[in-house]
Amino acid sequence: MPIFEYQCKKCGTRYEALVPTADAKAACESCGSRQVEKQLSTFSATTAAPTASPCAEMGCGKAGTGCAGSCPVGG
Repeated sequence: MPIFEYQCKKCGTRYEALVPTADAKAACESCGSRQVEKQLSTFSATTAAPTASPCAEMGCGKAGTGCAGSCPVGG
């Protein structure tokens, strides 16, 4: 079931709703009106490959702590 973003034309509330089909409209969560407009949704995704920090590779035990100047690798 797809999720869509809507804005109510009657009260202005913006909300998300699961709807059974793309052409179905979900009633406003606030006022119950069916006078809603589908909004353009933005999509965001991030990916990152796990990498070992220089501290972890050197075994200083400070990996991920922001050891900065005390790091034996970075000085």
